[in-house]
Amino acid sequence: MNPTPLPEGSLAPTIVDLLRQRAEYRPHDRAFTFLVDGENEELNSTYAELDQKARTIGAWLMDRGMSGKRVLLLYPSGLDFIAAFMGCLYGGAIAVPAYPPRKNRSVERIESIAADANASVALTTRDVLDRFDTIKASAPSLEHLVWQVNDELNQSWANRWNRPDINGDTLAFLQYTSGSTGTPKGVMLSHENLLHNSLRIMQAFEITRSQSAVFWLPSFHDMGLIGGILVPLYGAKFNVLMSPVAFLQKPLRWLQAISKYRATISGGPNFAYELCVRKTTPEQRASLDLSSWSLAFNGAEPVRAETMKAFSEAFAVSGFRKEAFYPCYGLAESTLMVTGGMKFEPPVIRHFDPQSVENGSVILDENSIPDARQFVGSGRELDGQDVLIVDPQTFEPLAPDQVGEIWVSGPSVAHGYWNRPDETNSTFHAMLNLPVSTSGPVGRWKLSPGPYMRTGDLGFFDNGELFVTGRLKDLIIIRGRNHYPQDLEHAAEEASNLIRPGSVAAFAVEIDGRERVALVAELERGKRDHSDVLAAFDAIRKRLATEHEVATDAIVLVRPNSIPKTSSGKIQRHACRRQFLDNSLSVIEQYISWLEPAKEAIAPKAASSEPPRLARQRPVGETSRGHRPDRELPKEVIQTVFDHVRRIAKERAGNLTLDTNIVELGLDSLERMEIVSSLEEAFSARFPEQVLPTIETCREVIEAILDYMPLEGHDQIKPAGVVAEITPDAYEISQFPEVRALEQNFAMVRNAGLTNPYFSVHEGKTTDKTTIDGRELISWASYNYLGMSGDPVVTAAAKDALDRFGTSVSASRLVSGEKTIHQELERAFADFIGTEDAVTMVGGHATNETVIGHIVGPGDLILHDAFAHNSLLQGAILSGARRRPFPHNDYQTAETMLAELRSQYRRVLVVIEGIYSMDGDFADLPQFIDLAKRHKSLLMVDEAHSLGVMGPTGRGIGEHYGVNPKDVDIWMATLSKAFGSCGGLIAGSSTLIQWLKYTVPGFVYSIGLPPPAAGAALGALRLLQNEPQRVTKLQTNAKHFIELALKARLDTGTSGGSGVVPIILGNSINSLKLSRALFKRGINVQPILYPAVEEKAARLRFFITANHTPDQIEKTVTAMREELIKIDPSYAAHLREKNPPVSV
Repeated sequence: MNPTPLPEGSLAPTIVDLLRQRAEYRPHDRAFTFLVDGENEELNSTYAELDQKARTIGAWLMDRGMSGKRVLLLYPSGLDFIAAFMGCLYGGAIAVPAYPPRKNRSVERIESIAADANASVALTTRDVLDRFDTIKASAPSLEHLVWQVNDELNQSWANRWNRPDINGDTLAFLQYTSGSTGTPKGVMLSHENLLHNSLRIMQAFEITRSQSAVFWLPSFHDMGLIGGILVPLYGAKFNVLMSPVAFLQKPLRWLQAISKYRATISGGPNFAYELCVRKTTPEQRASLDLSSWSLAFNGAEPVRAETMKAFSEAFAVSGFRKEAFYPCYGLAESTLMVTGGMKFEPPVIRHFDPQSVENGSVILDENSIPDARQFVGSGRELDGQDVLIVDPQTFEPLAPDQVGEIWVSGPSVAHGYWNRPDETNSTFHAMLNLPVSTSGPVGRWKLSPGPYMRTGDLGFFDNGELFVTGRLKDLIIIRGRNHYPQDLEHAAEEASNLIRPGSVAAFAVEIDGRERVALVAELERGKRDHSDVLAAFDAIRKRLATEHEVATDAIVLVRPNSIPKTSSGKIQRHACRRQFLDNSLSVIEQYISWLEPAKEAIAPKAASSEPPRLARQRPVGETSRGHRPDRELPKEVIQTVFDHVRRIAKERAGNLTLDTNIVELGLDSLERMEIVSSLEEAFSARFPEQVLPTIETCREVIEAILDYMPLEGHDQIKPAGVVAEITPDAYEISQFPEVRALEQNFAMVRNAGLTNPYFSVHEGKTTDKTTIDGRELISWASYNYLGMSGDPVVTAAAKDALDRFGTSVSASRLVSGEKTIHQELERAFADFIGTEDAVTMVGGHATNETVIGHIVGPGDLILHDAFAHNSLLQGAILSGARRRPFPHNDYQTAETMLAELRSQYRRVLVVIEGIYSMDGDFADLPQFIDLAKRHKSLLMVDEAHSLGVMGPTGRGIGEHYGVNPKDVDIWMATLSKAFGSCGGLIAGSSTLIQWLKYTVPGFVYSIGLPPPAAGAALGALRLLQNEPQRVTKLQTNAKHFIELALKARLDTGTSGGSGVVPIILGNSINSLKLSRALFKRGINVQPILYPAVEEKAARLRFFITANHTPDQIEKTVTAMREELIKIDPSYAAHLREKNPPVSV
């Protein structure tokens, strides 16, 4: 029987129930998109489609009696893997993901995994199965498996599916940690493990359903499977996937996907960010928009501060913010993630005395001396998990400033290693050694005796932040992949009979910011022939590259019995590594790649500007690469391939021939992908991904180019378009992701026990006071900066216009709606600002949208401040022009961007604001005028919040800086703020204004400004000119407010004494609470919450007016201080600090 899926929102006990929920309540929502070519060709899957495929596979497996048994999954990245994995769970089977076999990779690892798991069925694709047929002679142990291709199952199996008898404790899959070969270890992960860690990641990443992600990590890897598939499933959020091969070939594809799909979450190991910096050009970076990327996780290998800094600087032009970086720590034995930081907070980077770290008791280096050791924090423990630092010898818990082994306990910790009871007991059932009398907390821990999982990693805590310092175990992590030293050592021994058995040490060393593999091996006695030694180097490099896809960067051959060993004969890798680094090994011969003089690289053919093409001149399923002796290979193609191989392999290329095996040159997988990528750029085409595993020699590469890359005279064949299914989130408003996101925000407020602070009804006029529900309150929520709204003079002017011209002009002004009041108003504002002419429109937001969209379009560029108002962004989007943000108020970066980009576009519009409405600060206008002139660009200044507020007489930011108003091409302002009316305004040259009046759609096809609004604005302007002291009073009030707020140790951000003053709390819930508490005390101020601002920027926003009194200001700041002490303990602690308060 199949029970009805649980109601949406209830906790699913298994992954099966979770997907059934999604299929029942969100059947047509798109779950995953796979980019076939890494760029444009999409394959999509909805929850209903995924459920149907899982039921098909699950029913077939149950029919074969596979419940509780292991099923090998051999898939490249893609949607087929997701269906197969879910199908295993639907069938009650235990999934065993592994990398599919390929010609240039030994199948020994797959054989070992299949044997260890005792798998009897293998699920795969037709391409992989055909490939296996060509190599199965070398893997006879796999022939007993029942092989099945997903797509070849009859879909009617889905109707025969019944839910298996599973629960949270049921094993879901075995995660074979990457790198193991002869002795693989399968981590046993249950449904509860997967659900718990997915939930904790959701919470740590602050994931909502309106967010989306892009993942390139391999699906058989814990980060790719759990982070890229199960977490999105748990959060019901859309995820875009691509092959790791597509990323390695061209890292730009990853960033382009983030930009294209407006992804908010993505990441990878440290090397991925490093690769993006090295493999992208300034022009490519400028073409990206990474401003949506709010969380860039960095884990799976040591996180380096210099990499994050380089990436942040390189991609600032793309809108990437360094605060997006999210270092984290985890391992397969704890499902995936153990610790992580706070979203939107910059990574924690500390410098410690290096000797203290080595001695195991860390000392913070306050002075950052040159030899200080830099560490990047990996965040804090996730909720529901305990993370301890323990002495690995005594099993005693250590204090926060001591280095020890990282131990973990909690529902995310795996059940152990498959069929390895002894290793499971020692790793997963560790118990603390505690004094009998101990019953309470010591330091930061509650002393539960256990059990704990031993990670084998070393680290320490500093203020609750975990810093990982190294590995107790000898695991080698290269480019995010784990390599066990014993596997590399065994391969080296097998590679050459010159190597003494049991006398090889493999370890990692950091050189030039990169982890590299070094190998020290003892030579057999009496064998010293130099040519034999050189052959040994070559054999070791080839063996490790072929079997383990790792480049051996250093090979040191040493004298017999010279490698440090224990009394029992065990290799002491750490001691050997230390001797390698201090040059104290007994060296006979050595190869050190970073000391080898680089051979002259031959420059590859310049990349074409045309997009890559994939021409299927032969069926891509035909992957046999047997070469044809009678085939003539073009000399220019041969030379191009040789040039590219030599450029990347350098001295390892040696004397290339057509039959040189590229794999055996000692290149790692990333370097081989670099060769592939550079050839694709050279020939402006792409290898089909299923062909890549079948080409090894230069001849095979050349033949693949001839088969799949159209040379001169061949027609381009483009993949046929795919018609996507129309899902409910495209036509049912209740299913719109944006609507769902709004509902989640309402729920957050309700769950906090608070009331919605928005759309409160105000009775009567709003000046420095307002009335709500019969209560009079001090009002800080209205931008009636000069008190013009409600002023008797302004009201009389509005009434006069109403009497003369009526309530509406009843037509477009171009046709018959022009009134003398419009002409008087526009002439008055042009004179006030200092321009030749002006035009008014009915709304400020609409003014920006229509004017920007009219001035620039496709082929143009809009360069805007990262904090630009929504109206400016909407205008930019609607224009069709390329939009690029520069960091807030950073004219230097804007200058750099213009220098790089100006020549690529017809028009460039630079847009800044007079006062930024969230922070109350303003730009250096003279600098922007200068750079716009020098780069022949247009400059637009939005003075919505600065006209009437800045400058001695309120003429705005131009008056504040004393610039010539005619040096700005387009001045924009609103009539709704300082001028107590409604509408938008553009001022500039008479040529500009005439052009807009006759052609801009938002004016030509819209009604004119209502006469009462025009009369009120004109009356307010004249009153301001008669009473400029209103501006002075406003500025004095703003200064007084900021002075008192700073004395109360409140964070006013970067407000420059304008009419906008934020009080930044960095917490949306606290902001709501403080707003409500102040309301109860007769003070009305609105909170600004995530996602309107980042969570760390959540705030109350105060609009200061000329009508406010010193008493109102003092009462408000005092109330804030008193209420915030009750709400936020950290603020109370801040007040108690001995440091003197900040002064203005």
